[in-house]
Amino acid sequence: MRVVVQDTLRNEQWVAYEGLAGFTVGRGEECDISLKASRFVSRVHVQVDRGAEGWEASIDPRATEVRIDDAMLKPGEKGRLKPVSQIRLAEFVLTLFQDEAQPASAGLARPAAGDNLNELQRELHSAVLRRLELRRAGAADVEATRESLERLNTIIDDLLRADFKDRLFGSTATRQRLMSMVYEDRIVALLSPESKGSLEIARIETPGLNIASEEAADEFTRRLAKRMKLGLKPETAQADVETINSRLRDFLPALIDETPENVAFYLIGRLLKKNICDMIFGLGPLQDLLDTPSISEIMIVSPDLVYVERGGKVIKSNRTFLGDDALVSVIERIVAPLGRRIDRSAPLVDARLKDGSRVNAVIPPLALKGPCLTIRRFSKRRLTHHDLIKFGAATPAAFALLGACVLGYKNIVVAGGTGSGKTTMLNVLSSFIPERDRVVTIEDAAELQLSQEHVVSLETRPANVEGKGEYSIRDLVKNALRMRPDRIVVGECRGSEAFDMLQAMNTGHAGSMTTLHSNSAVDAIARIETMCLMAIDIPLTALRRQISQAVDLVVYVERLKSGARKITQITEVLGLHPVSGEVEVRDVMSLSEGRAGPVIKPSGYMPTFLGDLVDRGLLNVEEWFQGTEEAVA
Repeated sequence: MRVVVQDTLRNEQWVAYEGLAGFTVGRGEECDISLKASRFVSRVHVQVDRGAEGWEASIDPRATEVRIDDAMLKPGEKGRLKPVSQIRLAEFVLTLFQDEAQPASAGLARPAAGDNLNELQRELHSAVLRRLELRRAGAADVEATRESLERLNTIIDDLLRADFKDRLFGSTATRQRLMSMVYEDRIVALLSPESKGSLEIARIETPGLNIASEEAADEFTRRLAKRMKLGLKPETAQADVETINSRLRDFLPALIDETPENVAFYLIGRLLKKNICDMIFGLGPLQDLLDTPSISEIMIVSPDLVYVERGGKVIKSNRTFLGDDALVSVIERIVAPLGRRIDRSAPLVDARLKDGSRVNAVIPPLALKGPCLTIRRFSKRRLTHHDLIKFGAATPAAFALLGACVLGYKNIVVAGGTGSGKTTMLNVLSSFIPERDRVVTIEDAAELQLSQEHVVSLETRPANVEGKGEYSIRDLVKNALRMRPDRIVVGECRGSEAFDMLQAMNTGHAGSMTTLHSNSAVDAIARIETMCLMAIDIPLTALRRQISQAVDLVVYVERLKSGARKITQITEVLGLHPVSGEVEVRDVMSLSEGRAGPVIKPSGYMPTFLGDLVDRGLLNVEEWFQGTEEAVA
């Protein structure tokens, strides 16, 4: 159990407890976590112990009530704790991180009382920096030259043999956890051998390479792949990732036991060397995650809790940071080259990496559990509608209709939830835009990858330290109207800029596109209404008439429970209902069950603009229906 205490009055935060035993919280000096600065805390206020069903907190009968997560506990009551729980006590917020539970079936040893892998790596890192005469990673101008890497290799080898060998191999749990990290990294690398440097930073060559040991490690990794029955082919990639996510731990113990001690020592040494090199020269534990193409999203809750999305599933990563300072240092390294800053006066930042990946970082005091970093990754290869058809996101018939609508200058809104694939869909739809059109794109953080030549890309800018110089999406939309665009593409409408987008669609900029968050195609219209009312006080009837005249089509994308992303609705915006006065919509295509699973197919309703698309030769109705029948069959 690790406990981080935040004093909300003094704006201070510290690690108050780390251990496996129970502990007490109160004002008294005998408490394990002493909060003697507050007179509203009892001498012994809360007792935390490990019960039969997990960790639980007991409120002392003489204390006042305490809020644990969403529940208020009265004196004498007990409450179960989650893997990450918060106890609010007077002006203090205690965040409790439970130790990672190891399933009994996994066969891996449980950590003993003295085992702390993060602490071991922290001590090794500090010892290396002392020998390098650096006070912290990145504090001096050290480059990853051949000489510096060889010197680093010698230093780490000496430390591993002299001071850390017993701690690495004397503890079964530590050795097994390190070897698990080694084999997980290697088996994932087999899925995507064409690893790409997403930050366009030269990959750091980990020193101390031994060809014989590497060949042995490769043999054991192939043995693991064979036991897990991985196909390791493009057509089996999704199934392979799902197998690794769900069953890897079942196969690791036996493989670790089979690995000779000299090979295990070499692999652990290489892992620790890579971690230290990444911390000194690169982005620390983030470096490996960014270099793994199969990872589509990185979500860092705290230095000890790093989650990734792999194959559409969110799983806990084997990577950790050495503390809040190390994570903040990595965030600063990412945003500084982009001209952005993050500190206590500006604790939130949106940015992008050079490959277009989206970055969001939040630090205290806004982030209560410590620095938080989220990276949405995008493929370096520009996806086409053929790729989405192959992935099962839609059918040829659906893209035949959507492509015709783009060529026919229909205004399109792509709607969906977080992580549903809205930006990817907007990128694919933009590929149908003719080369002759002048396109202006407007985004918070540039993510769109238009293939056309005549494209003007605009990006918002936050205010400077004086609070000046801010340019919002709304400012850029207004300016885009003066740039003689044929089409305007807004990455995402979140607020008042939706009204200006409607004006653009209604003033000769047909064929414009944007995305927004919603729960359905119908809800997308309600969201547009709400966002427009944030911009201007206008009668609802007039606003709805504007929406019905501006928006032609809503494409709703959704991430299903299986992790697959699909178009689930293609909906036409008709006009105002004669009775209710609301914007009327009708599904042109919707998701239905097919022989091979859910598939989008015509609802039976023929859109009002279908005849225009057919007359202009943009859509062949027979091919449209034929493609639909083939997809369903």
